[in-house]
Amino acid sequence: MKQIYIIGMGPGKYEQMTVEAVKKIEESDIVIGYTVYTDLIKNIWPDKNCLSTPMTKEYDRCVLAFEEADKGKTVALVCSGDAGVYGLAGLMYEIAGDEDVEIEVVAGVSAVLSGA
Repeated sequence: MKQIYIIGMGPGKYEQMTVEAVKKIEESDIVIGYTVYTDLIKNIWPDKNCLSTPMTKEYDRCVLAFEEADKGKTVALVCSGDAGVYGLAGLMYEIAGDEDVEIEVVAGVSAVLSGA
């Protein structure tokens, strides 16, 4: 079964990611995200294969995740904060339609909580 994880990375530091987010990123063959987020991933996991798109290319990023999953790769689509709060979870489900792929949303710490 093709697998895409939509992962909330939290406020931006490794220490602020959930244990589940770290585990799913490590299990993934490829990480896709906004350039700033994939740069953070490369700092933590320098050997991790990452693809990125610039700001405002969220739709393209989601399509890219499906394309990579169609190649048989386990995909981590990363977002800041929580993937369901202003993240890509909703858009991914909208684009998925009848795609034969398992999508799992991995909650992250909402970045707003880092202000506390």
